[in-house]
Amino acid sequence: MTTNKTIQDESGSVENSEENSSTSKSSDKPTWEEKRNGKSMEACMGESLDKLSTAFMESARRWEMIVYPSLFAFIILAAYGFFLIYSLTKDVHLVVQDMHKITVSMEKMVVNMDVVSKNMVVMTQTVDTQSASMREMVYHVRGMNMSMNQMRYDMSNVSRPMSFMNDFLPW
Repeated sequence: MTTNKTIQDESGSVENSEENSSTSKSSDKPTWEEKRNGKSMEACMGESLDKLSTAFMESARRWEMIVYPSLFAFIILAAYGFFLIYSLTKDVHLVVQDMHKITVSMEKMVVNMDVVSKNMVVMTQTVDTQSASMREMVYHVRGMNMSMNQMRYDMSNVSRPMSFMNDFLPW
């Protein structure tokens, strides 16, 4: 059911408005025109500021739901980053200590390699001497081989007269 209402505001002007009677009864909140008609400018500004502050508070609560957990997560990540950096510096310190030990070992190895180098020089000289002795020995063995060949040849020449003598022996 629709009814026409005539509304007169403070200035005296008259407005006709159609209202649905079922809607006006079901909603308790007055419309904007009804509010505006019965209030002054200061009250309207105060109400607007109240709505603005309410909206701002609701927005601030929404941001708090995002910002505070994010801030908490950032603090946890920052603490973990600090822990990682601390662990890294500790590990680097251990690597430096190990490198110092390796340096000491390498210095000892350099001294030992110097001794090995000197021993290699002596061994080279000894091998050179042995090589010269082996050449001399090869020369003498060759001479002995030639003598043995000569003796074999001589023995083969002696065996013919010896076999002739065998016929005269009684045993």
